[in-house]
Amino acid sequence: MNYYIRRIIVALLTVLVSSSLVFFAIRILPGDPVLMRLGESAATPEVVAQMAARLGMDVPVPVQYLHWLGGLVQFDFGNSIATGRPVAEELVKRLPRSLELMAGGILVSLCIGIPLGVVAARRPDSLIGHTASVVALVGLSAPTFVKGLILIILFSITLGWLPSSGYTPFLQDPAANLRAMILPSLTLGLGFAGVVQRVTRASLAETLNRDYVRTVRAKGVSERRAVYRHALPNAMIPVISVVGMRIGSMLGGMVVIESLFNWPGLSSYLIEACYARDYPAIQASLFIIFLVFSFISLTMDVLMGVINPRRRDV
Repeated sequence: MNYYIRRIIVALLTVLVSSSLVFFAIRILPGDPVLMRLGESAATPEVVAQMAARLGMDVPVPVQYLHWLGGLVQFDFGNSIATGRPVAEELVKRLPRSLELMAGGILVSLCIGIPLGVVAARRPDSLIGHTASVVALVGLSAPTFVKGLILIILFSITLGWLPSSGYTPFLQDPAANLRAMILPSLTLGLGFAGVVQRVTRASLAETLNRDYVRTVRAKGVSERRAVYRHALPNAMIPVISVVGMRIGSMLGGMVVIESLFNWPGLSSYLIEACYARDYPAIQASLFIIFLVFSFISLTMDVLMGVINPRRRDV
């Protein structure tokens, strides 16, 4: 039980410290959100003072920090400086869209990376094994925007099969939602598939050389059954660990994809808030990203502790 309590405490402290650093860091950067909201022509000293008081920015930064912490406990992120609407409302709309896209990217990466990794591990010196490694390397090394543009040119402009951008809610039109998800999910998943392939290949190659796999083969079990029934499940433990570590970082790394495909998710909202120096929106967006990342990392730690009880003693 101490293992799980330690992990929960570490996760909460990570979110708090990271969010606090963001709170102070954005106030060091140049640019006054009050002046950006009012515009230079209307920014008289009296109007600036009134707007600063309305936004709660007329008090010292430490006092603002305490107010922010008080709201954070209640998940009250305040109102957006740019729009005046509650930030929480925007997060409730945008976070599910980013999670939906992230789930599509993970599904693509697993469906591509694991089979390629198995092929490369079973036939490392064959043409198909080298081809699988090269495909994974290209997906891993190519920049995200390049992969996205190639997919748009091929499947949207040339073939006309899929939309190049836009978003349709699933409940409004499930078919349109799935069609709009294909290209951004492929763009997101292709790079991650390279990571999954490399980890799967290395883990499975090591597992296939273990004594229990040799014993299974000596008993007359077919090679296919020895690989998929006995070796692959154990080889997936490192893959689960790597996937868990990378899933959280996906949420903050989807800025290019959401911008390229006009996907109204959390990352695009964060970019808009940065341009507007919208402090509440920036703080809330990054807090949610930190929270999701820590929750996923905590879940993977607990899962790995269940799979491998020796980790709980660390």
